[in-house]
Amino acid sequence: MIQNQAKPDSYTVGQCPTRFYLIITASIENRYGLQHDTKRKDQYISAISETLKHVPSSITPIIVENNGVRETYLDHFYHGGYPVRIIYTNNNFTQYTTKGANELLDLQEVIRQVGIKSDDMIIKLTGRYTVLSPSFFEQVIAEQKVDAFVKFFGACSLKTDLDDCILGLYAIRCKWLQLYSIRTMQLYKSAEEAFARYVRICGAQWKKVDHLDLECVFADDFRVLRV
Repeated sequence: MIQNQAKPDSYTVGQCPTRFYLIITASIENRYGLQHDTKRKDQYISAISETLKHVPSSITPIIVENNGVRETYLDHFYHGGYPVRIIYTNNNFTQYTTKGANELLDLQEVIRQVGIKSDDMIIKLTGRYTVLSPSFFEQVIAEQKVDAFVKFFGACSLKTDLDDCILGLYAIRCKWLQLYSIRTMQLYKSAEEAFARYVRICGAQWKKVDHLDLECVFADDFRVLRV
C-alpha cells in the first residue's frame, strides 16, 4: 500500500514540484446542526484517528478549527510518528448563510499560513467524517494531471447529480481553491451546488469520482451515509 512506501521527494506537474496536503476541517462549537458537545467530540476523535491510519506518508495532514486559539482535544493527533499540525482561526465568529462559507475561509487561511503553492493539491475532509481506506488518496496521487476530484452526488436525493456534490471529501489544486469566493458560493441555494458548478466552469481539469469510501455523519441529524 502507498502509505508503506518511502516518502517521495516530490511529484511533478509540468516542471513544478507538487505537494499533497490533507486539510481536516473542524468546528468544536458549531453554529449549524445538532448541539451535542460530547457526541461531537467522540465523532472527531474517532473519525480523525481512523482516517490518519489511511493517509499515505506523501500527504501532509493539517487540522483547522475555527473558534479561536486555545488548547483542545484536537491538539494530540499523530501521523507517521509526528504531531499533526493544527491551525486555529476565528472564522466561526462570523455567521454566514451556510457553514460552507466559514469552511472556505478556514481552507484559505491554512493556504496562507502554511504557504501552500498554487500547483499543490489540497484534499479537504470534514473532520467528523471517516475515511475507510486509502483508495481516494491513492487516486489523487496517481492522476497528477487532474486538478479536481469530486463525487457529484446528492446527499439528500441519493442520486448522481452534476449540480450537487459531496463536500465532505474532495481534492482540488490550490490555485482553484484560492480563486473560489464566498460571494460566488452565495449565488446558489447550497454550498454543494455552488462548488459543483464552480468546479465544472472554472477551467480546472476535473474528474468524477465514483466511490470515496467515506462514512459521512451529517450535523443536522447525525444521519450516516457511506459514499
